[in-house]
Amino acid sequence: MTSPLVSPKRLATDGPSHSYVPALTPDPAIESLIAQTNIYWYSVNYQTGRFRYVSPGITSLLGYDPGVWKFGGPSRAFDYIHPEDQPCVKRILAEIRRELSRHPIGKRKALSFGFTCRFRDAKGQYLHLNHQLTFPNLDVAGLPVTDFTVVTDISALQSPHACQLHVRHTSFGKTETLHTRVFNCKDSVNFSRREMDVLKLVAEGCSSQEIGERLFISYNTVCTHRKNLMKKAGVRGTVDLLRFARSLGIIK
Repeated sequence: MTSPLVSPKRLATDGPSHSYVPALTPDPAIESLIAQTNIYWYSVNYQTGRFRYVSPGITSLLGYDPGVWKFGGPSRAFDYIHPEDQPCVKRILAEIRRELSRHPIGKRKALSFGFTCRFRDAKGQYLHLNHQLTFPNLDVAGLPVTDFTVVTDISALQSPHACQLHVRHTSFGKTETLHTRVFNCKDSVNFSRREMDVLKLVAEGCSSQEIGERLFISYNTVCTHRKNLMKKAGVRGTVDLLRFARSLGIIK
């Protein structure tokens, strides 16, 4: 629920002050249906660093009044993140900022970010929430003017790790995962898209030769990816690598 790039104070001063902020008029009937599914969404105005909209679904999911919640602003919402997850979320938001800067302005709207953390509801209980974030409006410098974030409860999935980040890119109707990062608040593990491909096939029991044939890469390249996976995970063998990946919910 916090601003995904920088603090509200800085958001209010970064970028051209004349950037157009489009109107937002949600359909009440659609909002009612969304609220019944325990999903809510919100949008931040990056010129003011404030919410420009919080959907009524936040009441059914978290028990908060959308009008009161909107008044508090993104910086206030950050206080409701689990204390153990707050350092991770700060690192996740910094990584989103870096990921945007890595891509040409014309491709930034095609990026989407999924990140998870534990969040306190009105009863004082913590739910494991997934945030799906996009930036539909950018200024001439490629900086976000607004965002659009859909929030769902993934507590029932019982993921072994609270904070993760998935970066995706959509082109011509096809979405691909660029990379996945798992955060443990003290450190993080960042596997590339190709490393994830190799890891999933290792989990299926494929040999390095079979993985190379399925991914159309050489045997030596597969071995290099496997070595990098183990190095990043801090393990010495395939069994420990798979155990590590499963403990973080990266693979089943």
